[in-house]
Amino acid sequence: MDEYAGRVLAERYRLPARPAADGPDAAADGFDVTFDVSCPDRSPVTRAFDTYSGQEVLIRQVPLPEVVDAEIVAGGDGGADGFAADGRAQDGFASGAPAGRPGRWAAPGADRDPRDPVVRRALQAATAAAQLPDHPLLDQVFDVFTQDGSLWIVGELLPARPLAALLAGRPLSPHRAAEIAADLLTALRALHAHGWLHRNVTAHTVLVCDDGRAVLTGLAAGAAQEALCGYDPVPRVPAAVSLMKAAAGSGAGDACEEGGAGAAEGGLTGLAAERARQARLQVVGPVTERWAPEQAGPVDGSGGPLGPAADLWAVGALLFRAVQGQPPFPEDSAVELTRLVRAQAPAEAAAGGVLRPVIEALLCFDPAGRPGAEELRGRLRALVRTAPEPDLGRRMVSLPALEGPADPRRLPILRRRGELVRRGRPKRPRVRSRSASAGPSRSAGRSAAARPPRAPRSSARSSGAGPQAGSRWGGSGSVPRRSGSPGGGGVPRAAWAGCCSP
Repeated sequence: MDEYAGRVLAERYRLPARPAADGPDAAADGFDVTFDVSCPDRSPVTRAFDTYSGQEVLIRQVPLPEVVDAEIVAGGDGGADGFAADGRAQDGFASGAPAGRPGRWAAPGADRDPRDPVVRRALQAATAAAQLPDHPLLDQVFDVFTQDGSLWIVGELLPARPLAALLAGRPLSPHRAAEIAADLLTALRALHAHGWLHRNVTAHTVLVCDDGRAVLTGLAAGAAQEALCGYDPVPRVPAAVSLMKAAAGSGAGDACEEGGAGAAEGGLTGLAAERARQARLQVVGPVTERWAPEQAGPVDGSGGPLGPAADLWAVGALLFRAVQGQPPFPEDSAVELTRLVRAQAPAEAAAGGVLRPVIEALLCFDPAGRPGAEELRGRLRALVRTAPEPDLGRRMVSLPALEGPADPRRLPILRRRGELVRRGRPKRPRVRSRSASAGPSRSAGRSAAARPPRAPRSSARSSGAGPQAGSRWGGSGSVPRRSGSPGGGGVPRAAWAGCCSP
């Protein structure tokens, strides 16, 4: 694996030598591995090679915050241990330490039991999220550790691209966005049934696989970020209601509130709550999907309790971004975004089409006014069932019908132009027979090499007389073998003469 020539994490995960850049030279899978300071929510994500298992994995980096003292440390252009002056390693990943300083959390190797209480809470939250049962629409997390002042989350590498990479080209159609939302809702219902809130549903954590399904990722990273801010994302009481035992008329949100997910934000009041909110403004940044009105509200509790409806708000904001190509609120700064979310209604989804009523219902200011999971599931399924057939135009060609009565069990075949329509079977070149191409046999070659060339026939031999005295067969009692005769045996001269005589 020549491409994985970078540094090694936890003595087993080898990173690429250089991260992929934006633009034409960006990675084909669309993963962004550069750390953008203006948007902290976009954690660096890259491929890596696991030297233990021999498989490729996906590693997400969560930089750990650092309290910087009010002093300036003089330094050159580069730092120690392979880090630049801006705290970034030579492979493009942030080190988590301030410029020119090693950082009190930067350990020389991997640490899975840190002594710092803030880092320990973040590591425990990410580990608890990784221990949830596997689900086909949720990514798997294999390892969580801290190293070089960052929290590293190792997960499975899927044949997929982030939704943000797809939206960079063009917005989605309303029916395609409804298909993705249906998959996200299924994944969220599985999390809500276990008492968890995702809190990190964005265009960068939704992966669209090659087969069309959408996989929700970023649960462990979101839990670690919430723990770094001071919140407790781990459910206090396990959910007692499963998806199979839930009532038919109740949504997943009602079942989760009984399981204790709504009380995950409890325990913070006064100054502690204000500090957690200010820290979340810095860690999360201006991302509309992660700032529901109940999350953007003041610390006096007027925003309401945090429950599964916050994840449904994130789905609504993501649908707005998918069909419009832009968020429902300006994302210039996190402080301004939280003020707009609380003060005014979102923009109208003019390009939403049939999906517009669903988006408006999900972006309702009151969490109680948003549709439940079961109602939303029914509306999305109705939209997916009524999706029109794709209009391929010239790329479709209809094959002529066969002669004779048509078979009612068969449908007319429509195929695309190109490699799917065969232009004709290529003609195979004629192959010569083995006997003709092989040439003379071995016995013929040996006999021809052993005997001299045959002399021309005389008139006496043609009239039936014996050979002349000067002939090369003089005195012989039999004719030589003929090449290619069966058995290769000789014929007596008397018999040969008798057969040829008139």
